[in-house]
Amino acid sequence: MLKFGVAATKQAISIGVLTHLSRNFVEGFIAPLLAKKNVQIRLSSRGLVNLLDGLVNHEFDFVLTNRMVGNDNNQQAWQHQLLRRQAISIVGPAGKKPSTMFPQGYENINWVLPASNTEVRSAFDSICAVNQYKATILAEADDMAMLRLLSRDSGACAVLPPLVVIDELKSGLLEEYQVLPNAYEHFYAISLPKKHHSETVLDLLRLDESSL
Repeated sequence: MLKFGVAATKQAISIGVLTHLSRNFVEGFIAPLLAKKNVQIRLSSRGLVNLLDGLVNHEFDFVLTNRMVGNDNNQQAWQHQLLRRQAISIVGPAGKKPSTMFPQGYENINWVLPASNTEVRSAFDSICAVNQYKATILAEADDMAMLRLLSRDSGACAVLPPLVVIDELKSGLLEEYQVLPNAYEHFYAISLPKKHHSETVLDLLRLDESSL
């Protein structure tokens, strides 16, 4: 398309994504950009160290993670912006929801859980400790896509944000048993402190922050 004799160009926005981050969250986050015809989105999934290296090398406008990071050995400072938080729920096979609240009724339940180094798992472990409950763990995974598959196919209960299994909940394959009290997964945009963001990026970050 030509405007005033000059070819219209698209604005490229490059976003790094933590490898195991919920794809449903990422898709929902970038949805406002998908409606803009003058924007081209570049997504790159990597481990956290590689994402931070990419920021330093100016490969990304910002990166999406579900954890905050401290300064590295070179005293690099990072700017964190909390975008959203999701409540964590117990999800299990449809029609098998216990009639009582956790931990009552969960004595003979098998679990698929996030890895022990994740925020979701730490929240669940704390709730178990308070209630003197020992979970029988069938499987663990640090990848939300894998947790989704395990939740769908294992017949066990899972602990995760319902957004991860939204399709299975809508279809009736899985059921949300209960929301865990004061347990959340947080999502952050991380960038360099002096990074100059375009108005398009700033609008996107403001829009998502408004959902808190």
